[in-house]
Amino acid sequence: MRAAVLTGEGGRLETTVVDDPVPGPGQVVARVRYCGICGSDLHIATMAGLSGTIMGHEIAGVVEAVGDDVEDRWVPGTPVTARPFASCGQCRWCAAGRPDHCDAFHLRGFTRPGGFAEQVVLSAGELFELPATITGPEQALVEPLAVARHGLRRAGLTAGEPVAVLGAGPIGLAVTAWARALGTGPVVVSDPMPGRRALAGALGADAVVDPGAEDLAEACQRALGTAPGVVVECSGKPGLIQQAMDLAGVEGRVAVVGVCMTSDTVVPFTGLHKELDVRFALYYDRRDFVDTLGALDDGSLVVDGLVTDVIGLDALPDTFAALLAGSETGKVVVAP
Repeated sequence: MRAAVLTGEGGRLETTVVDDPVPGPGQVVARVRYCGICGSDLHIATMAGLSGTIMGHEIAGVVEAVGDDVEDRWVPGTPVTARPFASCGQCRWCAAGRPDHCDAFHLRGFTRPGGFAEQVVLSAGELFELPATITGPEQALVEPLAVARHGLRRAGLTAGEPVAVLGAGPIGLAVTAWARALGTGPVVVSDPMPGRRALAGALGADAVVDPGAEDLAEACQRALGTAPGVVVECSGKPGLIQQAMDLAGVEGRVAVVGVCMTSDTVVPFTGLHKELDVRFALYYDRRDFVDTLGALDDGSLVVDGLVTDVIGLDALPDTFAALLAGSETGKVVVAP
């Protein structure tokens, strides 16, 4: 099969031919329809990826082959998405539905081959059937939308509450879409890139802010009429956790969804003075996928415009390089 693999040269990908995958016990092979490019793919490629790795974990496809010990429901031809996990299946975290905390955890697209390929092996226990209403490249949005749903769940978001979102990359945009679907109060989105601010507005943000051009706290006060009760940090840039704490109102909550791979500094007194809750959100549990599929199916979660580019495997190396260089775009989806 064809796949895009890491070359080990500064995050560069190369499209090549590799062996077709074979399902083991408890596994299926899916033919990949769509696979999104995630910001964490960029981190992995430049900081932790090994040469020869097939990346990509935002996977949607069709079951093509089934291994032993797989439920009868997963027959060839079934359209699926998946939590891209492999784990021991026995520990307390696996039993609790959070295999991402398992000591034997593996992520498709990092320590196991992922979806930047024509086919991928998936754990049958992590599959979700895609409703017939979810068609086209939005099938690859289920995983990042589940990340966003989990982040807002961790934040304890309640209906009518004013929200600020820091960063309008794909996850920040997914958080914005989910905030509107959940019936929050006004939503303010901050991002330095005008194209991303425009996407945030199209997805339902009540106000968008260029943090390099105006004071973010004043902009939030003007748009919300108060300090935000929830601030979701979706960028991962150093300094933004502190900025989120500065923005949040008294007894507010900060959810950290962005991936920061370097040391950062916060002033604890900010949180102490306001009695803030600062919570970190990693991946998702099964209900986040169930909620996402249900909301996409019934139309309450609107993601029109979130996918800005659909590319093939041949275009992936150059597109990936452009994203590493800071290309201003929304969600890019690969269609192998």
